[in-house]
Amino acid sequence: MTNPQTLPANTVSKPIPNKWIWFFCIATFFFWASIYLYQPILAVYAKSIGASLSMIGIIVAAYALPQFLFRIEIGVWYDNSHWKKPLIISGFIMAIIGALGLALAPDAWWLFGARAVTGIGAAGWVAMTTWFAAYYSTGAQVKRSISLINFVQAAAMVVGTYSGGLIAQHFSYGYTFYGAAVLALVGLGFLMFSGQPAKKKLDNVTWHGLKSSLTSKPLLFISLMGVLSQFANWSGLFGFVPVYAAGIGANSSDLGMINMISLAASALSSLAVVWLAKRWGNSFTILIGSLLIGGAIMIVPLIHDITVLKGVMLLNGIGRGLLTTILMLLSIQGVRPEQRATSMGIFQALYALGMLLGPLISGFMAQKWGLSSAFYLSAVCCAATAAIAYLPVVRHMERE
Repeated sequence: MTNPQTLPANTVSKPIPNKWIWFFCIATFFFWASIYLYQPILAVYAKSIGASLSMIGIIVAAYALPQFLFRIEIGVWYDNSHWKKPLIISGFIMAIIGALGLALAPDAWWLFGARAVTGIGAAGWVAMTTWFAAYYSTGAQVKRSISLINFVQAAAMVVGTYSGGLIAQHFSYGYTFYGAAVLALVGLGFLMFSGQPAKKKLDNVTWHGLKSSLTSKPLLFISLMGVLSQFANWSGLFGFVPVYAAGIGANSSDLGMINMISLAASALSSLAVVWLAKRWGNSFTILIGSLLIGGAIMIVPLIHDITVLKGVMLLNGIGRGLLTTILMLLSIQGVRPEQRATSMGIFQALYALGMLLGPLISGFMAQKWGLSSAFYLSAVCCAATAAIAYLPVVRHMERE
């Protein structure tokens, strides 16, 4: 991690201590490890307490609903406020409460409510990514910071999902949920040692400015690709791939390994995005990511061996790391630093719509036509994402 150089003229001219960056990265790691510790077993656990496939889809979608509803507000609040840390602290607290709620859930609807609380916590990712980017000064450094914090997030998902599968396999589902609460609490402790980036002179986001962002064609098309890609992710790897894997003989440990392999590939590929986009362009990077996700998810119904499924999900993970990171970078490209959180909030709120609709629609499709139909629809979404990447409004961003 490199120490930022100088800060913009409208900030306090002090170098950011490296320890702040380290503490924030560690806090981020524990936060996402908490959120994803129970990810590989949540759908299977819901099924074990009587949830139907459609209800499983509703439970998985509950995580996305508050992110869709609150991320724009969080972004605007962040940009308009001097005191930004309480927004991030509240996200950790919601992760703790939600995990405890999952552990104590007596039925599927309680799971729905607890999962929605964890989604409120995850909505704070808008503030977290913008906070971290503010530790850096130049445009090139900001791009690397987004790549870095995405790597930390993905690495946490790797450790969390694999550990969660092992805990559920050797102990019980309950220990996985309680463990998630402990991880979020530890992360909150590290967060307290990370200082706030220099306070900028506020240029408050007005309704006119927000409307301008909401109607920005480049941001809307980037967000549309985010919706489609997250539809595929939350219908597939985070939704019904674990259910399909369990149906062909995977145990809790296998489910954790499948998620771990995919997310490890995501973490590593996210580090290559800046280089790949610079060498081959944004549209090509989006194309490769989309094809890898869609191709992998499309052939899942043809797989009847756990080892083969793990290999296919590795390819899925590479695509996910490329696509998620490049779209996040593009969402704040050309945006003034004091309005990045608003732009990021719009992008993340809109792509949360895909997280919401993916498992919801796929759950009802799977209930009526079988799991394969959900995977094929996800592949179509990825193909659409690849096509949008070559529209003129997106291609124009190559020259910015």
